[in-house]
Amino acid sequence: MRRNYGKKKARARPSGDLLKLLATRPRAVALAALHVSESMLLELEASELLSAAEIRGLLKDASTTLRNAADQVDNRSCLIASEIVESMRENFKRNKT
Repeated sequence: MRRNYGKKKARARPSGDLLKLLATRPRAVALAALHVSESMLLELEASELLSAAEIRGLLKDASTTLRNAADQVDNRSCLIASEIVESMRENFKRNKT
């Protein structure tokens, strides 16, 4: 896999078709984001950029932030997202110990 950390590419704006897809398929968008995030965390660990403990800490911080947001705005989606992130943290902990 080729990596280019030196230069940043200009980001292309999403096409109208992509924006329509994102708007009509929120569950698919969330699932894609979840899998990409998990893959990135595994790659960060495999490339030794982050330790397993650092990744667990990152996931714990994310879960706590989401839970606090849910308490402040009474947002059930934030609470469920917090539970999903906490589950990822527990699975990561279980698989790495």
